[in-house]
Amino acid sequence: MSVEVKETCVIYCRVSSKEQVDGTSLETQERQCREYASSQGWFVAKIFIDKGESAKTVDRAEFLAAVKFSAEQRPDFFLVHKLDRFSRNTQDHLAIRQALLKYGTKLRSCSESIDETPEGEFMGGIHSLVAQFDNARRAQRTKQGMIERVKDGFWVWAPPLGFHKPHQGKKTHIVPDPKVAPFVRMAFDEYAKGGRTYKAMAAFLTRQGLRTKRGKPIKQQEVQKMLRNPAYCGIIKAFGGEWSGSFDPIVSRSLFLSCQQKPGSISVLSATRSDENPSYPLRKIVVCAECGRPMTGSATRGRKGKRYPYYHHWNRECSAARSIPKQEFERAFLAHLELLKPNPRFLKLFRAVIIDIWKTNYKKLDEQNAVVRRQIEKLEMERQRVFELHRSGVYSNDEFAEQKTLVANRLDEQYSLLEERRGEEFKMEEVLDFCLDYMTNAAKKWSDLQDNYPARIRFQALMFKGKLPFDGKNFGTAELSPIFQLKATSLSEKSLLVVPRGIEPLFTP
Repeated sequence: MSVEVKETCVIYCRVSSKEQVDGTSLETQERQCREYASSQGWFVAKIFIDKGESAKTVDRAEFLAAVKFSAEQRPDFFLVHKLDRFSRNTQDHLAIRQALLKYGTKLRSCSESIDETPEGEFMGGIHSLVAQFDNARRAQRTKQGMIERVKDGFWVWAPPLGFHKPHQGKKTHIVPDPKVAPFVRMAFDEYAKGGRTYKAMAAFLTRQGLRTKRGKPIKQQEVQKMLRNPAYCGIIKAFGGEWSGSFDPIVSRSLFLSCQQKPGSISVLSATRSDENPSYPLRKIVVCAECGRPMTGSATRGRKGKRYPYYHHWNRECSAARSIPKQEFERAFLAHLELLKPNPRFLKLFRAVIIDIWKTNYKKLDEQNAVVRRQIEKLEMERQRVFELHRSGVYSNDEFAEQKTLVANRLDEQYSLLEERRGEEFKMEEVLDFCLDYMTNAAKKWSDLQDNYPARIRFQALMFKGKLPFDGKNFGTAELSPIFQLKATSLSEKSLLVVPRGIEPLFTP
C-alpha cells in the first residue's frame, strides 16, 4: 500500500513597523498563507516571522533562519504573502531565489502569480523591480521630509553625545544633557589649548569620567568625530548645506572653529584601507575572458608627479594581460551598455504586455478591495449601533467596552488588508516610465552615478547576474538580469535585447 507524500513548504511573514506588529497584519499574512498552502495540498513544515524588520536588506534574523532551514530540510516551496515581504531589493531577490532553487525550494506568493516558467520569472522580476522602486520612492519622500525639518532647525537623527531629547516627537528639539554636556565643553576647551592628539584627549576624558551612551570609555575616533561635529556650536551640516539649529549649543562658534584640524598641526587618525575603490567601479565585476582573473585598478606616477589610472590584472602567463587606461576601459564599457538599448518595437510590445497583465491583476485587486471597503462600511455602522445601544441603556459599561473592542479589532483587520495592498495601488504609467528609462538609458544611468559609488555597484549588480568577461579589446556576453537578455547574434543588429520566451508575438528589428 503506497503512502501519498505531501509537498512541504515554509511560510515567511514580515512587517516593517511596530504599528503593524501591534495590529493584525502578521495574523492576516499567516492565515492567508496557511489557507493558500492548504488549497495546494502542502504540508507547512515551519513558520518564520520577522517583527518590525525592513526588507531593504536580507539581514533579518527570521528570514536568514528560514533560508538556512530551506538549505538543511529542502522543503518544496518557500511561501510568502507578497514578494515585497521577501525582499524590496531586486539584487537580493534574484540572488536568494537562485540559492533556494539550488536547494530544490521554489519561491511562491499567495497573492501574486510566479513560477519557474519564462512568464513566471519575468513577472517575478517585474514585481521585485516594482517593490524596489516603491521603496526608493518612499525613501525619497522621507528624505525630503527630513530636509524640510532640518531647514527649520530640527536635529532629525539620534542626539550626539552630550545632547538628549527629553520629549519624543518630530517637532521636539534636542537639548544639552546636564550630566554629559560639561564633559563635551571640557573636551573643546582642552583641545583648543593645543598639544594633544585625539588619542591623548580620549585618555584624558576617560580619566575625567566621560563615558559613551553605552557606558564605555570614549575612543579616539569618537573624540575626533565629536570635535569636528558643528552641531555642538548649533550648526546642522547635512544634505549638502548648512543651517542654524533651533536648539541650544554646547560650545560657542568661535571655540568650535579654533578646534578644527589645521594642516601640519596635530596628526590626524590614519584611515583604514577599504576594499572599495570609487576610482575603479568596474574592478571585480569584470574578469579576463582568457584566464578568469578579476580586473583591478591602480595608478602609476609619471616623471612630473602626475598619476595615470589603469585597469589590469596580474597574471604573467595570460596572453591577454595588459594595462588599459581607465578612460579607455570605461569608454568601452559604456559602448557595451549601449548594446542593451531596446528598439522602439520592443518597447511598444513591452509596454503593451505589462499594461495588459496589470489591468488583469489590478481588476482583481480592485474587486478584492471593494469587498473589504463594503465590510468596513458595515462594521462602521455596527460600531455606531454599539454606541447607540450604550446611550439607550441596553449595554452596560462592561458590555459596551467588550462590544466596542470586538468591532474595533475586526475593523483593524480590514484596514490592515487595505494597507497590505496599498503598495500595489500606484500609477502604472509612472512605474513603466521608470522601467523603460532604466532599460533604454543604461549607459547614461551608469555615467550619471559617477559621484555615487555604492549606487554604481548596485546598478552593475542589477544589470549583470554574473561576471562580465573582457578579452583585452571587447567585452563578452554576461548573464543578465531577467529584464535584459543578449541575443546570440552579430553586433550589426540595432538591438541585442529580446523579448523573453513565452510572450508573443516576437517582433524583430
